[in-house]
Amino acid sequence: MEKADFLKGLPVYNKSNFSRFHADSVCKASNRRPSVYLPTREYPSEQIIVTEKTNILLRYLHQQWDKKNAAKKREQEQGEVDSPAPPRKIARTDSQEMNDDS
Repeated sequence: MEKADFLKGLPVYNKSNFSRFHADSVCKASNRRPSVYLPTREYPSEQIIVTEKTNILLRYLHQQWDKKNAAKKREQEQGEVDSPAPPRKIARTDSQEMNDDS
């Protein structure tokens, strides 16, 4: 079946849209050889693809947060080495008193 025969019976709004169509001017396949991909490196054939369980957005946000706070962590570590400070967490002493009251 020719392409001109296929288009012949179709309804159109404006027939002049197809007035320049000629069956002879159809694109012909080129004689060029198709390009072939040649790998430059050899990868092991037994690679296992594993999906990460964390969401991509959450992983990205955690990486950005780690980059942002890395300088702060280094400053805190250097400050602790220079001058020993009291521990940041202190055990609650009033928890025993609250249990004794009830």
